Amino acid sequence: MRMRMRCRWQGVRGRGGRVATTRAKRVEVSTQGEVSRSLQDIEAVIFDCDGVIWRGMTAIAGAAEAIRGLERKGKRVMYLTNNSTKSREQCAAKLGHFDVKADKSQVICSSSSAARYLDSIGFDRESLKVLVVGQEGITIELQEAGYEVVPCSEATPSSEAKCTIGEFEEITIDEKVGALVVGVDDSFSYSKLCVASLYLSQVEGCVFVATNRDVGDRVGDDGRRIPGAGPVVAAVETASGRKATNVGKGGSWLLPHLLETMQLDAGKTCIVGDRIDTDIALGKESGMLTILPLTGVTDEADLEACPEESYPDLVVESIATLL
Repeated sequence: MRMRMRCRWQGVRGRGGRVATTRAKRVEVSTQGEVSRSLQDIEAVIFDCDGVIWRGMTAIAGAAEAIRGLERKGKRVMYLTNNSTKSREQCAAKLGHFDVKADKSQVICSSSSAARYLDSIGFDRESLKVLVVGQEGITIELQEAGYEVVPCSEATPSSEAKCTIGEFEEITIDEKVGALVVGVDDSFSYSKLCVASLYLSQVEGCVFVATNRDVGDRVGDDGRRIPGAGPVVAAVETASGRKATNVGKGGSWLLPHLLETMQLDAGKTCIVGDRIDTDIALGKESGMLTILPLTGVTDEADLEACPEESYPDLVVESIATLL
């Protein structure tokens, strides 16, 4: 059995004599018994995917078995991911690849949230188009919702990454484009940046949506961080002088949508995720039980620096502890 590492809160006197609360240089990892007791009255468990069920292209040991165990106990299981590269159906298929049986109806991904957000503001799908900087998950979800999509790659002056001043001046603006959705894009380029910023600065009332602001995810055996949607969104915001509405975890729009769409009682719901600023923050805001596994982007050093009010209710080595 793993020895629990006890932690303590320390008061550090700062400017003006005020005491700031910080966590000592140790992290307490919850035992299986503690987790089991905490989940006893929980009816629904929401799982993040990247860094929780899988890491990169590798399954996290024991994750599938833990999820099946919760379902056998009658827990309702859902999946909430900021990944915009896939549609809900594709996310469900990837879960299946990792031996986790899931239906599209159990999944909310940031690509589907982008479509639901446009629905919520009454975006005119009959006469307006949506420009997309991102991958196929966004396009699929928008098209399924009845929106006409313009991939940014089709609006660039050429297939090359560069965009000269002359080429920029010759870009033709489609006046029917009324929204821009930006997510992670593994072929993001200066040319796409030019097109996206042009529409935001030149098309009056153009709606600007970010699927999420995640900096990146840890992948590979060495835990290297691959950039996510956040850097792409930040580049477009900087170039255009506009701020995007974040419809993923970490933004203010998602929580009410999540509670209503999934008909959740927050007090009987648990969220399991590897990010303090998105997964755990969402749970804290709503009053859900929060569990952070140490298999994703957050490590013990991050937890040591975490303020008390943001700290997860439970920290586990992996979600295998939930079994």
